Amino acid sequence: MDELSPNRRDRLVSVAKATAAAVPFVGGVISELLTETIPELRFDRAVTFIRELDEELRRLGTRLENVERNLRSEQGIDLLEEGILQASRSVSSERKFRLARLVARSLGGEELEYEQARTLLSLYRDLTDPEIIWLLFFSMNPVLGPRPHSEWVKQHPEVLKPISKEIGAPQEQRERAAMQDLWKENLERFGLIRPRGKSMTITTLGRMLVRRIQDGEMDEGES
Repeated sequence: MDELSPNRRDRLVSVAKATAAAVPFVGGVISELLTETIPELRFDRAVTFIRELDEELRRLGTRLENVERNLRSEQGIDLLEEGILQASRSVSSERKFRLARLVARSLGGEELEYEQARTLLSLYRDLTDPEIIWLLFFSMNPVLGPRPHSEWVKQHPEVLKPISKEIGAPQEQRERAAMQDLWKENLERFGLIRPRGKSMTITTLGRMLVRRIQDGEMDEGES
């Protein structure tokens, strides 16, 4: 039997709801989430993504025949399906906006570069929002004056503001610093940034992803 068939899903939800109802503390809340909030929320996110995808395709001046041709292929359907799936799990509006840009640029071309688009979509799926913020930070060209890095830090201080790891620092501060280090380590592990001297710089792969998720308002750095 198909694991995702309606009957199968209905039984799984029924079992989960019954299990949740038997939990005395949070069971009632979880049961309600399984019945109403989660399906409704994911549907709303998917609908929002489709609208944003349409707006992005029109903003790019995409030829409708290109999109129609690409969506008639198995590869195009897979890219759209992956976009909708990621959107249904996306919490922040910025993540959905960037996802729509990525899918629009993949589906709107004269030729569908499927393997490249699928790889970038997979990378995007595996990156957390803070890691994306750091990637965009590393993509900016260094210029004289306060912009653009300092402005980006002001917008995302909880992610980008340097955190001291000095001996004797409070436990919470050390934990936040450890998370900040992990975000940058993950970007390096995915091949999106690399060391240059005492700092990090964006790679060609990192630039490829940034070009597809940004809206043109930020300058890219050189690798």
